[in-house]
Amino acid sequence: MSQREEAGVSRRLAGQLDSARAALLVVDMQNDFCDGGGALAKRGGDVGPTQAMLPKLLRLIGLARAAKLPIIYTANAHDAWTNSAAWQQRQGGEGLALCRTGSWGAEFYGVRPAADERILIKHRYNAFVGTDLDLVLRSRGIETLIFTGVATNICVESTARDAFARNYAVVMARDCLAGSSAEEHEWALRSLVRYFGAAVANADEIAAAWAGDRAAAGS
Repeated sequence: MSQREEAGVSRRLAGQLDSARAALLVVDMQNDFCDGGGALAKRGGDVGPTQAMLPKLLRLIGLARAAKLPIIYTANAHDAWTNSAAWQQRQGGEGLALCRTGSWGAEFYGVRPAADERILIKHRYNAFVGTDLDLVLRSRGIETLIFTGVATNICVESTARDAFARNYAVVMARDCLAGSSAEEHEWALRSLVRYFGAAVANADEIAAAWAGDRAAAGS
């Protein structure tokens, strides 16, 4: 990303992280995508970047809870009820083994949603498709979505593009995301910044904004 682009991102980021108007979206942290014994790893996918970013993600979730942000976890569930012919053709059919409904592979990896946090089951890459995500966000007065999880270039990017189309501000937590590869992770971030209004920040920058909100509230 060029210096000019980075400056533009910084300007857009100002005010978007207001904890009263933002929600944290934790995308698809599931065994089949993240665990060394999951379906993705078994077919040669690299889950190392996902596992490496998990401590930062857990820290950000803890900070979001302290800042009282709504936290929404998405999870894939796939079976004969929703596997259309078109859907089954993706990735040459290799995706069929991922996150089967009720399987260990569909269970969460590393993250544990609290009782008052939302779990959103989805059947496509985009978390807005066939779900009540938009209703949940608008009911809570949410204007900004902070994206974390996997994969940056697939489910995260698909959802972020749609969020932009629905007039939400999009913030990508760079070091709390992992892509199919490091290269695809960066490509997705560049595309989202350049064409879909996204801002990119690391977990420390996001945490600092929330700390400022708390300080302002206490003054």
